Amino acid sequence: MASEPLIVLNALTLRADSSPPAGTRRARPRFNVNRAGAGIEDPDTTDRSLSLSAQPQLEWEAYDEYWRKTHGPKILHQDGPDDTATALLQYYVQQHRLPAGPCRELPPPYSAGADSDGLLVRDPAARCATHARPAWDGLAQLGYRNRTELETFFGSRKYLEKIVPDEAVFLRGFGFHLAEEHLVVQRGERRRDPIILLKLHVRNAELSREEFRGRWMAQHAGLVRELPEARALVRRYAQLVNVSMADDRLYDPVGDLIDGVGVYSFANVNDCEDFVAGAAHAALAADEQAFAAATTYFTALNYVIRDVTA
Repeated sequence: MASEPLIVLNALTLRADSSPPAGTRRARPRFNVNRAGAGIEDPDTTDRSLSLSAQPQLEWEAYDEYWRKTHGPKILHQDGPDDTATALLQYYVQQHRLPAGPCRELPPPYSAGADSDGLLVRDPAARCATHARPAWDGLAQLGYRNRTELETFFGSRKYLEKIVPDEAVFLRGFGFHLAEEHLVVQRGERRRDPIILLKLHVRNAELSREEFRGRWMAQHAGLVRELPEARALVRRYAQLVNVSMADDRLYDPVGDLIDGVGVYSFANVNDCEDFVAGAAHAALAADEQAFAAATTYFTALNYVIRDVTA
């Protein structure tokens, strides 16, 4: 008999930075903090230097390093003899957006920006396209055997009193939901492939969440299994199906807008680029239009912080 799917907290991250707030990049309350722990976007704050770095040009790398090297170990740290929640975590991965990898805003094949005669231009600085920053900077997945164990961890004193303040150091905001993890393809090492393509789906308005789930998990999953190019390049494919409910103690209206996250694993960036530029991805994108009103994607580096399910 198949084991029950793990319950996962899917947390999309928006990195701490000092750029002007706009749209989804406005900080959550008490996040994006200075060294005194005050939000730099709070109108009463006078010190608007991030705790991570006082130099805006270093904010990205400070966020990236802190998340993996400081925050990751804190999640795993056994915080005293009364900490019974940390051991409940079955797996924890951080998937950090890789700007040079494929994304919806700039997919392969990439262009050299030649002129109408096919020649490289002499004034590239004057022709630079405005950078289109993806909506999210990464995804954390924290997997548990069931909802009770997940809620125990996120209701623990360790999480509320020590992890939440730490999140405010390196994050401006986030969006999360509870999900079931359903494994569709497994050809590589469990969760350890280095390159991830994350596809975020928002269902068509005429579909209920259950109808979206059925369509995505049946026909679309079958395409990923069957398309030759996908079979050759995709080492692992998991569907993280949103199962949040509005009356959950852990409910976030921002993250709940995303009905499913597809996690494609690759051995290297070139395989990911070949996949996104190829016929299989085009076929999958066409099929997505039957159940998704919007689909966005980005490439990430995969850091497996814990996996006791392997």
